[in-house]
Amino acid sequence: MNRIILSFILFPLSISPAGAQTDTLVINHPRRVTVISNDSLQRVIVNGKQGDDDFVYHNTIRLVDANYESHTSISRDHWELIPSVKLGRRTDDDGNDHTPYYNVLTAHLGVGFTAPTHADDRLDFSTFKSWEFFATVAQWDHYVDRHHRNCISFGLGIDWKNYRITDDQLFTKAPDGNVTVERFPLEYEPKFSRIKVFSLTATLRYQHNFGNGFSIGLGPVVNFNTYASIKTRYKFLGDKVKHIEKNIRQRPITIDWMLNMSVADFPFYVKYSNDDVLKDGGIKFRSLSFGLYL
Repeated sequence: MNRIILSFILFPLSISPAGAQTDTLVINHPRRVTVISNDSLQRVIVNGKQGDDDFVYHNTIRLVDANYESHTSISRDHWELIPSVKLGRRTDDDGNDHTPYYNVLTAHLGVGFTAPTHADDRLDFSTFKSWEFFATVAQWDHYVDRHHRNCISFGLGIDWKNYRITDDQLFTKAPDGNVTVERFPLEYEPKFSRIKVFSLTATLRYQHNFGNGFSIGLGPVVNFNTYASIKTRYKFLGDKVKHIEKNIRQRPITIDWMLNMSVADFPFYVKYSNDDVLKDGGIKFRSLSFGLYL
C-alpha cells in the first residue's frame, strides 16, 4: 500500500518537457512519506526503505514564473560489516510509530597493537610485534535522543593482549612465581618471548555522534583476567624449542579506559590502564593499546 501511495506522489515529479531525460526512482516499503505543498513549492520527503531505516529522499519543485526548478537529494546507502539487531521504537504523542529505534543490540571487533608504559628498566618491548584482539560479543546501545546523536552502551566480550620483548631478552618465571626478565644464553638462537593475557570484559561507554562521519566515545573496560602465560621460542643446536609457563601471577581484575573515535568514517581506538599487568613482586608494566575498532 505504501508503495502505491508513493507512486502517486512521485508521478507528477517524473513529468518533464519533451526530449528531456527522465529518471525513475523506486522506493520499496517506505517507513514515512511527507508531502508539503503551497502555491509555489511542492516538497516530498521519504524516510526509510526496505532494509534501511536511515534512508532519506528529498525532492523539491519550486515554481518560477512559468517554469520550475527541481532539487533532489538522496542519503547515501550504507553497509555494516557487523549487523545490528533493533529492539524497539519510541512512539509520538499520537501513538504513531515513526521515530527511530532507540535500543539496538550490536557486536564489535578490535584489532591493534600494544605499547606498554611505566615499564621496568630491563624491558624493551616490540610494539608492532605485540598485538591485541578483542570482541564485544553483545553490546546494548541505548540512544537517548531521537536523532541518534547520544548513546550509552553496555557490552560483554573477550580480549587477548600479547606483550613481546626484543629478541635478545626472554621472560621467565622465578621459583617464587614472579615473572622476571633475562638475556638469552649465547648458544641460543632467539625467536621471541612474550606474555599473553586472556580476559573476559565488561564495557560501559558514552558516545556522541557529531555527524559527517565524526563521532567520539569514552568509558571504562573492566577486564577479568582469567588466564596468562609466558611463551618463548628459540633454536638450540639447530632444534626448535618452545617453552610455556603458566600461573604467572597476573592481576585478576584491571580497568582499561577506552577512547574510540570515527573520523571520516574511519574507526579507531586507544586503551590505557592505570593498573600493572602483573602482581607486585614481579616485573612492572602497564597496558597501552591502539588500533582499528569495527
